[in-house]
Amino acid sequence: MTRLLVLWGCAAAALGAEPLPSDVAATVKARCLGCHSTDVKQGGVDLQRAGVEWAVWERALIAVKQGRMPPRPLPRLSAAELAGFTGYLEQGLARHTPFGGAVPRRLNGAEYEATIRELFDLPKFRLPMGFPPDVQVHGFDNVATGLTMSPPLLEAYAQTAWEIADTVFPPPGKKAQQRVWNVPPSEMVISFSASTVRNGVLRMASRAEDVMRSCTWPARVEIMDSGVYRITVKASQFQPKPGQRMALEVWAREIDATDRSKIRAFRRLHGVEVTSESPETFTFEAELYEGQTPLLRWANAELDHTSEQLPALYRERFAKNPRLLAAYLQALHNPDGSPRGPARLRGRNGYDLINRLMEDPKLDMTHATLDSERTRRMLTMIGTIGGLNNLHDTLAHEYFDHGPSLQIHDLRVEGPLRPAEGPKDKKRKQIQMDLAGGLAPGAVSREEYARRVVDGFLPRAFRRPVDEATRASFLQVATRHWAEGKSFDEGMHLLLRTVLVSPRFLDREMTPGELDGYDLATRLAYFLRLGPPDAGLQEAARTGRLGTAEGLRAEADRLLPRRADAPMVRSFAGQWLGTRKLASIMPDPAFGFSEADVRLAGQEVEWLFAEMLGKNLPMADFIDPDFTYTTRAFAARNYGYKGEGGGAGIARLALERGGRYGGLLGIAGTMIATANGVDTQPVLRGVWMLDRILGVPPMTPPNDVPALTPDIGGATTPRESLAAHTKEPRCAGCHTTIDPFGLVLENYDPVGRWRETWPKSGKRIESAVELPDGTRIRDAVELKKWLVGNIDVFSAAFGEKLLTYATGRVPSFAERREIAGIVAEVRQANGGARDLALALMGSKTFRTR
Repeated sequence: MTRLLVLWGCAAAALGAEPLPSDVAATVKARCLGCHSTDVKQGGVDLQRAGVEWAVWERALIAVKQGRMPPRPLPRLSAAELAGFTGYLEQGLARHTPFGGAVPRRLNGAEYEATIRELFDLPKFRLPMGFPPDVQVHGFDNVATGLTMSPPLLEAYAQTAWEIADTVFPPPGKKAQQRVWNVPPSEMVISFSASTVRNGVLRMASRAEDVMRSCTWPARVEIMDSGVYRITVKASQFQPKPGQRMALEVWAREIDATDRSKIRAFRRLHGVEVTSESPETFTFEAELYEGQTPLLRWANAELDHTSEQLPALYRERFAKNPRLLAAYLQALHNPDGSPRGPARLRGRNGYDLINRLMEDPKLDMTHATLDSERTRRMLTMIGTIGGLNNLHDTLAHEYFDHGPSLQIHDLRVEGPLRPAEGPKDKKRKQIQMDLAGGLAPGAVSREEYARRVVDGFLPRAFRRPVDEATRASFLQVATRHWAEGKSFDEGMHLLLRTVLVSPRFLDREMTPGELDGYDLATRLAYFLRLGPPDAGLQEAARTGRLGTAEGLRAEADRLLPRRADAPMVRSFAGQWLGTRKLASIMPDPAFGFSEADVRLAGQEVEWLFAEMLGKNLPMADFIDPDFTYTTRAFAARNYGYKGEGGGAGIARLALERGGRYGGLLGIAGTMIATANGVDTQPVLRGVWMLDRILGVPPMTPPNDVPALTPDIGGATTPRESLAAHTKEPRCAGCHTTIDPFGLVLENYDPVGRWRETWPKSGKRIESAVELPDGTRIRDAVELKKWLVGNIDVFSAAFGEKLLTYATGRVPSFAERREIAGIVAEVRQANGGARDLALALMGSKTFRTR
């Protein structure tokens, strides 16, 4: 710890070859050399020798300004000492720290995926399983120093390039082999209550837009070769109504489609009418494509999963059978008559419960009329999402037992009888034409086709114009392969994968110094849209407009997102605030948080960030806004919200400023991300505050610092544990800065709800602290007020994080000074968050590699 304190807090006897001013030299001699002279070298540091690096002085400056140095219990620097010491270092650092300096940036995984999708129009492209993940550095996965190119990663890129080239110019395929699939009912998919197997026969009961509630399909049939197939279905009616004709439809379903897909997303192949209770056999031919399977649907089933039809079906049954109505009323109401949710009536369990209640001779018939208040309320509930999903499944079992149902006895698929061009084949041909500017292979010589690909594709792949020598070298990749006797497709395959492993494709911003228009376009594009430059950016770079302040601001404003679902919002906010980790946190069941609640907590942060940018709100609204975005139910349950507005979905809810909730410190997402799902961790929250909100991340503790254990010194609260821990001299230096910001947030439990006592001990939470600047605050509400009063500190921290994410490097001292100046200018002009982001994108920091 001593070494850490020295590196952060002490100056040296010489600053390179530049002599120290007399007052600064006196301060160093009086306050540092007692521990760090050539004779003592405490922590192995000798401050009498020359050649101390400017980076050491920068850390020293930060520590002294934060009040961490000299370490307690040594007295602080006097006002005169502080002014002379910090003033000299700030001037010297401004002269000696450069703008820019990052190594070339490799595309990270998300950027690579987005680039491939746009280059080849492959919207579903994903990196293959097992692809090496990106490393987070300084909180982000796109910082240049973390995007190193290791041999395993280069091999993964090469393999992925091969697979992409296979998509566009595939190797010769094997001749399609005819297959026969015989699918019994036991091998058909049964989801929810769409179907069931009774006596070896599959019964279908309902229709819906969602395939999982209305359809079935083979579990083991996947078409490997596009072609014409013979499909045979054996079907019959079960307990039909007089004269009923059941419409059976066969559709083509993609294997990788989600079960929540809508039927309209698929392609209808054929339809027949089933009119007999004896099995009928229907045979037809239809095209099935690679990656598909047949799907069966009862198109005119009486049981219809809609908010209009389902209540009508129940009303009809209730009118005929008052005991059925009474059973549902009892099942869906508490003993005191208050309604209860429909979940207990889901599926077979609900059906069995209704039957037991109907058989009960003591069944209460008091309210079993169609015009009773309870019945009207229940019928309304049946038409809601919960009622539709649960009571539809319950009613389906009545159709399974008593009909009418459509029965499937057997399904047979044979083929391919003849080849057919599927969507993948058509897509491949379109990509081949797009690569050559609309020219199909075979329309011209292979050399001319390759020339067009090189001329048109290389500038898009490399994100800048390509000279003739470079184009010629890539063209030779294909022509030499052909000269060796390889096929046209093999030559183009090699050309594509050579482009995709080129440093000009995988890396960006390769030229040191100030970025030219094309590199600026690339930086803007990957920063604001997580993909390559669009047509507007390319044109702005080509014409030189991006090199002007007005042109750069205009393009930045066009691309800066306004929606919560924008890739940049999700990526930056999730990494800046740490809420990306919510996907791996599941709060203890005692908190009553579901996976959906955790997802919503993350969305609240994204909506707040998008609102700040989209409406150009004051930076103080990040901390203490008069609104929040969430669902009304979530706000009522977690934030004690009692206001009006909102519904089942995310909505803008009004808050009073100066309250416990709202903003980055009073929102569930950040509080969950800074806990562990079970209990709070003041140190974790304190470090998060310093790093993400104040922009002064503490140093990593040395390996010999003892761990903080729950029972240290008999402590019963986090405050007592930390007080015992910081008695260690090696620990006190950092914890005096970290702990206040963590302890003051202890009123927020692990899911962000306000609490007054610590769990386990039951002791009242003592949240009052003294901040490093000497300010005394009582709780998180006063912390928010303090932050609003020091909003430039937060704004500068935000600006540094934003530019770290945008540029792929941590801003230098000189760049941080520029950011602080921009923050002050925007505030003085009454600008908002969007103004600040746009001004930062016009900075020298942003425009320099």
